[in-house]
Amino acid sequence: MKALNTLGIVMTAAVLSACGGMTTSNMAYNNQMQVNAPQKAEGCYDAAVLLGTNLERAKDITKKVLVAVDAHVEAEKPESIMAQRNRHIGLLVGSGGEELFVNWNSINADKTYVTVATKTGFVGGAGQKAWSCQMIDEMIKMAM
Repeated sequence: MKALNTLGIVMTAAVLSACGGMTTSNMAYNNQMQVNAPQKAEGCYDAAVLLGTNLERAKDITKKVLVAVDAHVEAEKPESIMAQRNRHIGLLVGSGGEELFVNWNSINADKTYVTVATKTGFVGGAGQKAWSCQMIDEMIKMAM
């Protein structure tokens, strides 16, 4: 019986942790998008923008914004980057630890479609927040 209770707790934790944001964006590029006009999902766990810059500059901007939001790169591929915000210990609860997933899609020589998804942990409501909208807003400022 104790094993069943433990299994139930583990399964519940796994299900609840999957609910804290997302690892891939639900945003999609279309031909009608305006340059540097953000798309933001409710809750800011998902955001996107058609940046008016080339792919290499979009990648450079992303890395600078990640540093600005106190994150470090965990993994990088030619079309994406995964970063995690640094953890901070507070009085009652810690903050940080959110995972940020950024994808780039070169549209042409001077336009790159960028998506950002935030994934929070099991205790996402207690000290963690969605960073996708802030990331996109900062990218737009740097691209102008």
